[in-house]
Amino acid sequence: MKKNTILDIARLAGVSKSTVSRVINNESGVKEETKIKVLKVIKENNFSPSKSARELRGIKVKTYGILVTRLDSNSESQVVRGITKELYKNNCDYLILENQFSVEKTKHFVDTLVKRDVDGFIVFAIANEKYDFLRNTGKKVVLIGQDVEGFNCIVYDDYNAVKMVLEYLWKNGKKKIAYVGVNRSDPTTGEKRYKAYEDFVNLKKMKNISGFGNFEYYSGYEVAKDIIKHDIDAIVCGTDNLALGVKEYLRRKNIDNIVVTGIGNNSLLRFLDSNHISISFSYEKSGEKAVQTVTDMKTTKVNTYMYNAELILNNVLDKS
Repeated sequence: MKKNTILDIARLAGVSKSTVSRVINNESGVKEETKIKVLKVIKENNFSPSKSARELRGIKVKTYGILVTRLDSNSESQVVRGITKELYKNNCDYLILENQFSVEKTKHFVDTLVKRDVDGFIVFAIANEKYDFLRNTGKKVVLIGQDVEGFNCIVYDDYNAVKMVLEYLWKNGKKKIAYVGVNRSDPTTGEKRYKAYEDFVNLKKMKNISGFGNFEYYSGYEVAKDIIKHDIDAIVCGTDNLALGVKEYLRRKNIDNIVVTGIGNNSLLRFLDSNHISISFSYEKSGEKAVQTVTDMKTTKVNTYMYNAELILNNVLDKS
């Protein structure tokens, strides 16, 4: 059955398209009898093309702002997939904005969305930011990726993610393990993941061979140039993006005797390398939890939800 359009409603009500639009948006300038006639046609035809139309039928449509740091981030994309799926399931609308790690852009987006009267925010947190400007918005907020006092937060077990993959490599005979990570100024992806490596090499009395870059593929490629100058048999990367860059450098240099692992369970890496070892944090499920938290208006209690690491293996190393 063909779905009615706003033009169909206008034709059935004997008015213009702009008149139907003004009625839907509850704007002035429409006679009361005309408004009643248009609303009657809308109801009879179950017409609901937009948020405004649904609200005319007494259904309050909630809208949420999703503020991401990078639209090209594989991990954030997985979380956003969970967020949008859950919002859709709950008949909620959303706006996705990219701040590119800029606090100023984030403040601007928050001001804009508050003026548009969104119902809440899901924010991919920037390292070391306290988000004081979000505290007095009157909106419910969930932060993802950082544990910030006073907010509901979704966080990931960064330390144990690296520890888990290091123990796996050690168990399978890799004793000369290097680390390629994100700059340590980032307290989670950077510092916590590196600290797990540092503690492990100290415990095992291994040589600390580490290098740091940013979140980009090319950064992993550049750091790999110095890392492979050392005698190593494995490289643990703080993210799958870094692992992709490291793997590409090794491929170009025809080096095939070094195992490279990552964190993020990147589908592109799984496609390119069926033997890739990675860590999953159930990103999509954490996105669903973020929505469940931000839409739960029954409680004002602040919680931090931790998502544990899961080692993802294919056909590699452990044949037992």
